Amino acid sequence: MGGVRGYETAVEAGIAAFCAGEEPPGDEQVWERLTAAGVEPWLAERLLVFLPMAYARRLLSDVSFADTVLSPGEEKRLTAEPVFVAALERARQGDRGEIERIAFRGSEFAAITNALNAGSKLADLRLGPPTLAEDLTPAKPGDGGVPSPRAAFAELLREHGVGDETAADATVHVHPAPPGVVLAQVDFTVTHPALARSPLIESVAGHGPTWRDAIGRALNLFAHGSLHPIVDGLLRPGSAADQVSRTRYEHPGGAFDLVLGPRITFFTEQEVPGTQHLLDRLLETLRAEPLTRRTHALRLFTAHHDGQLQTNEVLLDNEPWAAGEALVATFPAPLSERVAVRVFGLLVPTTDE
Repeated sequence: MGGVRGYETAVEAGIAAFCAGEEPPGDEQVWERLTAAGVEPWLAERLLVFLPMAYARRLLSDVSFADTVLSPGEEKRLTAEPVFVAALERARQGDRGEIERIAFRGSEFAAITNALNAGSKLADLRLGPPTLAEDLTPAKPGDGGVPSPRAAFAELLREHGVGDETAADATVHVHPAPPGVVLAQVDFTVTHPALARSPLIESVAGHGPTWRDAIGRALNLFAHGSLHPIVDGLLRPGSAADQVSRTRYEHPGGAFDLVLGPRITFFTEQEVPGTQHLLDRLLETLRAEPLTRRTHALRLFTAHHDGQLQTNEVLLDNEPWAAGEALVATFPAPLSERVAVRVFGLLVPTTDE
């Protein structure tokens, strides 16, 4: 697993603060958005300073930028600031909207604009170090209020005896949300030669008033519903047998073990009727699909409101499975009130053939 000391997620928080709203925000508004969502001041300060620098370098790659930053008390190399390094790495993937919101506001971009207006050529520009009015607040230990799912995923795997050599990762995607709410989607990925489609991607969303709340909820949902089938069915077979159900599934292409995590329900405290009949019907329908003798991922997520199907998602090897979704659409809502159900499992080729 990679990452720059876990700051890749903090950078996403910073980008979200810069890009929220119809009009470009001022520094005070960005600061308020960050700190109100639980970002500690020392980290919010660095995001305000370093994101515009990183995006200016992404936009104007022909310009010779300084590799240090000045403040009253010191001159510091930018490569010694992990938040800047993480921001520069992320800026390489930035789209036009991000660039316009972030790069255009920095002092370096303003200096370049002034030089061009004075007749200079872009390729001839060599900028001196940007100067900060005050020294940066010393960084504090910890994640600064923005947990790294990548680090948390690595720790979960280590707790289950899976080594760091496993090709696994977790990245955050931020979705628009009402003021005062953070909505974060975490994509957990595992690359493995036994998979029919690699990498396996399990996306889980969490929300809350702060980044810690939103990411924590996504991590908890993943750990409860998806982690153990991945570990027991793929990465370390048999190591989480008490956390999954394992049943034999006969398919025309050969027998599989269905390694299934627990069902997760949302939006209601009522007892939700079981989904076993629906799963049985899905597995019957799956017999019409050709399956290779590799490990296949199957995910079901449905949401109903007032008895009406609102979300119908059946994924087979990360891709929407049309026949499965058509079958789900024929089933009645499990409750008359708002309810959602999520189930994840792996189909692992049996080894007794």
